[in-house]
Amino acid sequence: MSKIASPEAPKLNSFNVPSSFGRPKMNNLTPNSGSWLRVRRDHEEEAVTLGAAEIAGMLAEEVHAGILEVGAMLPSERDLCERFGVGRTTIREAVKRLEGMRLVELRKGYRPRVAYPTLTQLMGSISAASGLFFRGTEGGAHMEQARLFLETSLARYAAQSATPAQIGKMVAAIEKGDKALDDLPAFRIADVEFHRALAEVPGNPIFVALHDAFVGGLMMSRPGPKDVVSHNRRSNDEHKGVVQAIIAHDAEAAVTILTKHLTRNYAIYVNHVLTPIGDGSQNSEV
Repeated sequence: MSKIASPEAPKLNSFNVPSSFGRPKMNNLTPNSGSWLRVRRDHEEEAVTLGAAEIAGMLAEEVHAGILEVGAMLPSERDLCERFGVGRTTIREAVKRLEGMRLVELRKGYRPRVAYPTLTQLMGSISAASGLFFRGTEGGAHMEQARLFLETSLARYAAQSATPAQIGKMVAAIEKGDKALDDLPAFRIADVEFHRALAEVPGNPIFVALHDAFVGGLMMSRPGPKDVVSHNRRSNDEHKGVVQAIIAHDAEAAVTILTKHLTRNYAIYVNHVLTPIGDGSQNSEV
C-alpha cells in the first residue's frame, strides 16, 4: 500500500522566515533588524560575490518600494558589509552609485541619508549625459525642433488658460529684459525666465523639467549676435507680442509670433556656423 506524501513544509528564505518572494512576511521588519541584515547563503551552491552595481540596484529597489524610507539613514557600512558579504570599498562604491541616482544624500561626518530625486534633478542628469549629442549641429537641430513643438503648444494652451498671475510673471521677465538690452548675459537670464514662465502655465512639472534640463542651457550657450542691442530689442518685442496675443486669447497669433521668434533665433545660430572663418561678417544676423 502506497504512502500518502505529507505536505511539503514551506521553504525558508534567506532571512529564515517563510516567504515565497525572498523577503520576509513580517510587518515589523526594518532594514536595521538582525534578520534583514543576514546575507543570503545557499549551502548547496557556491556563494556569489555581488559587485557595487548589483548592490546599488538592490538598495535602489528598496528605496523605490519604501523599505528604505526617504529621510532615514542608510544602515551602517558594517551592517551592509555583513548583509552583502563584501568589503567596505565595494559598499562605498555602491553608495556613490546611489548618490549618482539621487537616492542618497552624502554629508561629511554623517551616514548617507535616503533621498528621492525630483523630476528636475532626473532630467538634469539626462541633460548632462546627453551633452555630447546636443553639442553637435545635428543634435542641436533636433533639440530646436523639439523645442518648437513644445513651446508653440504651450503658447496655444496659454492663450486659452493662462491666469493673470502667470501672465504677470511673463511681463516681469519682459521688463527685466528691457532693462538689460545692452547686457547680453543679463538679457539671456531674463529671456530664459520668460520661456520658463510659459512652460509653467499648464502646471505640468514635466514641461518645466524639460525646459530646465534642455532649453535653458541651449539658450545660454548660443554665440552672441553682432548687434546685441538690436537683437535683444527685437527678441523682447516678440515676447511682448506673444503676451499680447495670450491676453487677447488669440492662440493663432501667439503661435505665429513665437514660431517666428524661435526659428529666427536658430537661423542666427546656423548663419554663425556657416560664416567662413576670418570673414568680417561673422556673428551677423539673418
